[in-house]
Amino acid sequence: MMVTGMLADKGFHALDRKSKALAGHKIPQIWTVVADREQAYIYRKTVNGLELLAHAHAKGKQIESVDEHIFTPQSIPLQQHPTNPHYQKSYHLDVVFIRRLVEWLDVAEKEGAFDQLVLVAAPYTLGNLRASLTKGLQNRISSTLNKELTRMPATEIQKHLDKSRR
Repeated sequence: MMVTGMLADKGFHALDRKSKALAGHKIPQIWTVVADREQAYIYRKTVNGLELLAHAHAKGKQIESVDEHIFTPQSIPLQQHPTNPHYQKSYHLDVVFIRRLVEWLDVAEKEGAFDQLVLVAAPYTLGNLRASLTKGLQNRISSTLNKELTRMPATEIQKHLDKSRR
């Protein structure tokens, strides 16, 4: 998986900050992951809206995990769909990307980069994300939104998130 953006350039500790508080309450770091089968945008919630932290995307036919180990599609179990070989290959790559994204998020969670996580994805991708989450990530999920929004600007994503909370 290839990650670009502030987090790729500076690492998770680029977000280290003094604990911010308002009226004695800690203000949580909230990350929003907007994903599809091949890419994910990771945003941080700020007082001004969503700030893009990173863009993760599948890299060729092999996808690198956080620990630099290379996984090929053949190393991931596949649901059998014998009538369509193209579907099988596509499914492999989808699952590999989602698993690498979850590994990356798990490292971020263990580093304390965020307190809460919001997942936004179409049904297929959201289902694969949920199935791959570690216990630590599951405990950080504050909400999910079942929509394909990867091609929308952050302001539109924020509007969809606001609507879903009403």
